[in-house]
Amino acid sequence: MQDLVALVTGGGSGIGFATAQMLLEAGAKVMIVGRNVERLKAAVTSLGAPDNQLKWASADVSSEGYANKVMRNTMEAFDRVDILVNNAGVFRSGSILDMVEEDFDYAVDGNLKATWFMCKFASRFMIQNGGGSIVNVSSLLARRGLRTLPCSAYAAAKGGIISLTQALAVELAPHKVRVNVVVPALVETPMLEIVTNTKTTEEAMAKATRRYPLGRLGQAEDVAKAILFLADPANSWITGVELEVDGGVSRT
Repeated sequence: MQDLVALVTGGGSGIGFATAQMLLEAGAKVMIVGRNVERLKAAVTSLGAPDNQLKWASADVSSEGYANKVMRNTMEAFDRVDILVNNAGVFRSGSILDMVEEDFDYAVDGNLKATWFMCKFASRFMIQNGGGSIVNVSSLLARRGLRTLPCSAYAAAKGGIISLTQALAVELAPHKVRVNVVVPALVETPMLEIVTNTKTTEEAMAKATRRYPLGRLGQAEDVAKAILFLADPANSWITGVELEVDGGVSRT
């Protein structure tokens, strides 16, 4: 991936940070995007890459204007974009009996709409460059519900990302833009504290670990490795793939 340019949303922590780190190690230039300025600055310091290889931008990409601006900032900084990783997302649980329209809009805007906007603007520049790779991040909750964690709005939004991926894979294939999606199960990231509805994160991890055939929860690096595989130009005949990264739990 030497000298390829990648944009990673939600790049300040968790899966996005791990993905940015691996992309940099593979020789790519990276723009990380997020809403938390302090977290982004800390991520840049931790990554330790030179300024001509790593940039950051604070933006809420569920806004069309900000999504467009971030993509243009990437082009101004690096003159191209080859890889887009749509990792940014939001989570809010609750029963459909209690949730209101604002809860649904929050889930759809922060997950599905943000992904659609970034795909829209990135693909335009990728087509100019002769192609590229988009990797979206969904969730196993898009495929199966949990009685202990009602989150129908989030599940619908993440399910939409899978459908969006499959549609765009066909639509953009003539332009040599590949579109794939990873579907993680429970991963030890900062969002875990938001997702869990048990008394403590430690308790939630202990309960979940017992359900996973491989005997552990996922790590951000597990998902990042799958993202890099799908993003890699060496795998140029892979598009429209839904890759589960779940420790085998979806087979139980």
